[in-house]
This record gives sequence, C-alpha cells and structure tokens, in this order.
Amino acid sequence: MNTKNYFKINYIESVLLVVVFITLNFFNIIFRKILYLFNLSDGIIFSISYTIPFIFLFMLISYQAKKKKLFINISYKFSPWYIYIIIFLMMLSIIIVNEYISSIIPRNGPILGKMYKEVDKFLKEEIKNPIPFFSTTVLLAPICEEVFFRGIILNGMLKNNINPIKAVIFSSFLFGLTHMNPWQLIGGLIIGSFIGFTYVITNSIIDCILLHIMNNLLAIISIFIFIKKNRNNIFLEDNIFNYLYPFIISILLLIIGSYILLKIKKNNNIKNI
Repeated sequence: MNTKNYFKINYIESVLLVVVFITLNFFNIIFRKILYLFNLSDGIIFSISYTIPFIFLFMLISYQAKKKKLFINISYKFSPWYIYIIIFLMMLSIIIVNEYISSIIPRNGPILGKMYKEVDKFLKEEIKNPIPFFSTTVLLAPICEEVFFRGIILNGMLKNNINPIKAVIFSSFLFGLTHMNPWQLIGGLIIGSFIGFTYVITNSIIDCILLHIMNNLLAIISIFIFIKKNRNNIFLEDNIFNYLYPFIISILLLIIGSYILLKIKKNNNIKNI
C-alpha cells in the first residue's frame, strides 16, 4: 500500500501561487537593476532574472512540502517512442490552431495597439542578444514553466481529485495569464491545455518539457523570419481564411490523436489492474 502523503492543491491555492509568481516578477525589475551594477550583458541579465522568481518559488514550495511532510510526485520518465510521434504531430497541429485563433485578436487600437507595440519592442530588443535569448526561451522557460504549471499546479490539482478536464483548463488559463498579454493568454490556454492533456495521458513532465521546447523553438524561428522580412505575424499579412484548410486538417489530426492517446491510456490502465 502507498502511504505517501502527496502534495495537493486546490483552485484558490493555485491562484495564490501564480499571484506570488507575478509579484516576484515585478520585484525582479529591481533585481535586474542590481545586476547592471556588475556590468553584466543584457542577455546574461535577461537569463538570470528570468530564473530568479522560479528558483525562489520552487524553494518556497519545497520548504512548505518538507515542513508538512508532503511528497511532490513529479515523474521524469520518458514515454515510448510511438507516443512522441503522436504528440509531436499533435503539437504541430495545435500550434497551427493557436496561430489561427490568436491572429484574430486585434493588434491595433488605443489599448491593444499600445500593448502589442510593447510586446513587439520587447522581442526586438531581446533578440539583439540571440544566444541568451535562445537558451532562455528554448531551454530555461520550458523547464521552469512546465515544472511549475504542470508538475506542481496541475499535478497537485489532479492529486486533489479535481476533474482532469477542469484541472487542465484552469492551470492552462493561469499559465496564459502570467504572460500578461491577450495573444499569449490565448496561446497559453490553447497550447497549455494540450500539454496538460499530454501530462494526464503520460504522467511525464519530460514529455511536457519537450513539447514546450518544440513550441518555443518554432516560435523563435518564426520571430527571426518575420522580423527579418519586417512582418509581425503570418496571418496578419494574408487573409486568415486562406489558412482555413490547414486549420480544419489540424483539428482533425488533434481529434484522431486524442482518440489514440486515450485508447492507449485505457489499455495501459487495464493492464495495471
């Protein structure tokens, strides 16, 4: 019999953790100014300051778990090779779906226009230091964010017997919310939900990290291409209805892939009985 007392979390505690995370990011502005005193490059400061809130948060959660004698059960196992073929194809499909849907959100106007210019300005400034930007976005971000949002929040909600669908959607909403703009909020909800679904199926944080890496890598490549061509978004340059067929095909692939994964999980559960 398993007598371990697992780390569990509810809706309110999930929100509080994210509030603490956002608050730490605001204080992080002060920490960045301190780092400038050491004559570090902007790229290095970006990488260091990005990880600080996560490190502090992980230490806080670990301390509280140890104090209450709770076991944070995060699985770092690898899935069978055929699972990766399925989820990578599905990830490509969900990226297309996300790009299509998020492109509908306006990028002009007194509020959204100003917000989008700030996001665009931030990206253009950060890619001036390509190596730190790439390593942070493609490596550090997937690891830190997946451990936090899927490994701690989603996993904790599932251990608390919260309905998996509700847990996946709620944790993904919080994930999108931390990006502080409507386009990545939608992206966080859509892509985060798929990554969360994958976690429910495979119970592996490694799978989540690999999917996140794939998404961010493709996003970085597209940013370099679009900025080089003086474009912001592929769907903004063309009529989005020209991409309706790829959108529909992606939806069909997601449905088929989800069916296969659910069937695999069901078969594995039967074998484990």
